[in-house]
Amino acid sequence: MPKKKQNSNAIGWVILGLIAFGIFQFGTRGNPDHRASSTPQSSSASTTQSHPASAPLTTPRFVNVASLNVRHSPSATGELIMTLPRGTPLRVLDRQDGWLLVDLSPTLEGWVTEHLTTTRGPAPRYMPPAPMMGSR
Repeated sequence: MPKKKQNSNAIGWVILGLIAFGIFQFGTRGNPDHRASSTPQSSSASTTQSHPASAPLTTPRFVNVASLNVRHSPSATGELIMTLPRGTPLRVLDRQDGWLLVDLSPTLEGWVTEHLTTTRGPAPRYMPPAPMMGSR
């Protein structure tokens, strides 16, 4: 009876490692939000982004990160109300020191970090064409 080799799973581990490395690369370094939050930007650079600080409050804004924290006060230590997923439209009520007061529902308001929002709407998702139904 043939003897099983000890390194037969090595290829599987290499493939798993490559997949994990790819997820790491595209999950952090390939994410434009990660670069924007990890590197300091000058004030002139931030005004040329898709979320200029001078945008009127009436301009629609959207969540530009995977999950955006909504807080009771305009502070990173403020009590967390909820999180919003990427692409969620926001109606801005006020601006204070880099924070936006947003309307969440008729009875609920909260503060979000302005630099994690954008004035560009989410890109439309690709919808493949419906299959053609031929007559026979």
